[in-house]
Amino acid sequence: MLLTDKVAVITGVNSGIGRKTAELFAQQGAKIAGVDIRTDRMEELKDHVEACGSEFLACPCDVRDAESVKAVFKQAVKRFGHVDMVVNIAGVSSDRPITRTTTEEFERVMDINVKGVFNFCKFATPYFKKQRQGVIINTASVTGIYGSGMGCPYPASKAAIIGMTKSLAFELAPWNIRVNAVAPGVINTEMVAALNEKQKQSFAKTIPLKRMGEAEDISRAMLYLASDWASYVTGTVISVDGGYRPSTVNP
Repeated sequence: MLLTDKVAVITGVNSGIGRKTAELFAQQGAKIAGVDIRTDRMEELKDHVEACGSEFLACPCDVRDAESVKAVFKQAVKRFGHVDMVVNIAGVSSDRPITRTTTEEFERVMDINVKGVFNFCKFATPYFKKQRQGVIINTASVTGIYGSGMGCPYPASKAAIIGMTKSLAFELAPWNIRVNAVAPGVINTEMVAALNEKQKQSFAKTIPLKRMGEAEDISRAMLYLASDWASYVTGTVISVDGGYRPSTVNP
């Protein structure tokens, strides 16, 4: 197994990519500190992780709140003795035109998607520096690379995450702390399910493989980055997008 006896703090585990990543990491031997502001499916995930022969710690947390995030690491270290990796998956979207996007909506997206990632990177770093190793995996998006015609807050937040990832990779490399990101394309999750049919069809035209991705496609890329197979990989953004490029849109 690729992650035997590793401890992973994973945000956004209540559903979607976060849940699949927690399940896959547990199958590969990792102990999971699962973070989410929602907890309605935590017990079910705990059962799944324990069925894999691993351990699960439920950590209700608002990723925007620094004290709440600090408490997650204290709980995880108290329970497991150490933390080896942080996987930042929690996030929200916004798809309204800029003229209909309120300042409050923009701030909410940036607070959760960017400030939340910043908080987990910041409070993981002292633990990783002390043990002189660690892994941080952030969730970006193809919209953070190419932009999107369906609302600017989400792409702006994901572009910020890419910049944060690359900068932290430089800053933390002396302590053997690797920092990478995965940039999903159109993935079949609750977030995409909320789009209307016209939006889904518009996305489909941009995908050479002519299908949406699944949460498992993203979790497998994250598993690679978390494992020793990626021991020489840092500052990288891996796109998992079915070949999506803006130039592939049919006129």
